[in-house]
Amino acid sequence: MTRFWSPLLLLTLLLGCQQSQPTPEPSNAQSESGAETQNSGQQDASVIAIPDPVDTPSQPAEEPLPELPIISFGGGGADPAPATGGMQAKSPGKPQAGTETVIAQLKDLQVLLGTWRGITQKEYDGFKAVDETEWVWDFQSQPEQPALVMESDKSPYYRKARLTYQPAEDNYLLTLTTPEGGESQLVGLFSEEITDETGDNGKPQRSYKLTFTETAPSDDDGQALQLVLNQKNNDRYMLEVYRQRRGADRFFRVDTVSTQREGTSLAQIDEGYGEKTCIISGGLGTITVSHNGQTYYVCCTGCKAAFEDDPERWIARAEEQKE
Repeated sequence: MTRFWSPLLLLTLLLGCQQSQPTPEPSNAQSESGAETQNSGQQDASVIAIPDPVDTPSQPAEEPLPELPIISFGGGGADPAPATGGMQAKSPGKPQAGTETVIAQLKDLQVLLGTWRGITQKEYDGFKAVDETEWVWDFQSQPEQPALVMESDKSPYYRKARLTYQPAEDNYLLTLTTPEGGESQLVGLFSEEITDETGDNGKPQRSYKLTFTETAPSDDDGQALQLVLNQKNNDRYMLEVYRQRRGADRFFRVDTVSTQREGTSLAQIDEGYGEKTCIISGGLGTITVSHNGQTYYVCCTGCKAAFEDDPERWIARAEEQKE
């Protein structure tokens, strides 16, 4: 017998078959694709999303380190001058430039070196004063200020005299120790320049006038002293003594000391004494000194003392002057 299925029954059977079929699982590719899609979405969200700003305390700007202070020694606020090599040590074998200038200027007057006998024109206690002095070089008492010095036991005007040159002032300075023990200073300038004329012996004879005026009166009555060194030739000079009366403009001569050399001139003005040339002054050497087996000549006891005190200095200086 043929059965006829009603439409309602067929529909019911079909629905029941569909519900009984297992649900298909997604494939790995689909799972991975989904995961990637999900991750991509999360990454896009993290990139696109802008977090709200968080209030944080502002950090102060980094301050520059303070500059190191400039330290200067012995100076003011001015910019330091370019270095010039620092302090220059004195060479033990070479006098300083200023000292050489003093020596050169005094060398013009070293015709004075030696022993002299002077007689005053004025009488003291009924007699003319007779004095004997010796001029020598002095390099030791003030090494940077050499001088010509002398001592006197009987002069009525001084007991000691020191004659030097002042480069800064361009004049000579005569310092006297008086018989009473006081001290006076006189500034010297040439009133007659140095001249050299050939004498009867065929040697140059030096003459000049050097006027020394007291800077401040040392006399109790305020009378300033003036001395004129009147060099006549190598073996004779006149020491003219003047006083300036209080309130007067002029100096008046009060005495003249006629001075004659005793013995041989120790420092003639012409040069060329060969091996007998004084290693220090360049004058005629009359005294021998030695160092390291070598013999040298000096012209006076002052040069002898200076050489013996520092022979290397004067030997080096003499060698340099030869070059």
